[in-house]
Amino acid sequence: PAAGLGRTLPVAVAAPLARALSTPTYSERMQAKGRPVSPHLTIYKFPVAAISSIATRITGCVLTVGTSGIGVLALTGIDVPSAVDAFQAAAPVLVPVAKFAVAFPLTYHWASALRHTYWDVTCQGLHIDTVKQSSFALLGGAGALSAMLAFVSI
Repeated sequence: PAAGLGRTLPVAVAAPLARALSTPTYSERMQAKGRPVSPHLTIYKFPVAAISSIATRITGCVLTVGTSGIGVLALTGIDVPSAVDAFQAAAPVLVPVAKFAVAFPLTYHWASALRHTYWDVTCQGLHIDTVKQSSFALLGGAGALSAMLAFVSI
């Protein structure tokens, strides 16, 4: 019988499952052969364009989680504007930090979207050196704009 289910697994499922569980992993096979497993990501130097691409994806996820979280809080009856006011009153020194934490993903993702739109529309700026320069400009511009927005009061 399957663990705790009180019935047996069909042979079509049990046999491949048993083989999969008894098959050594890639790392175990390489160790048995005396071959080191490459540390790949720990020694690989990512190009700036790759880091920029990864950062765009991460900022998109951060924005999704943040806006979804605010929406869930609002739907559960929490008065979000009052919570923001309470945070500002309780920790005024952290307000610029919190504003930067919101502004950076927004400005970085927005600027990255503009860059990609430019690439898609014009098919220009896609040379390695140009992409590298625009990646640094994207990071610096988003950082500077976010820092300025962090100290703006509305």
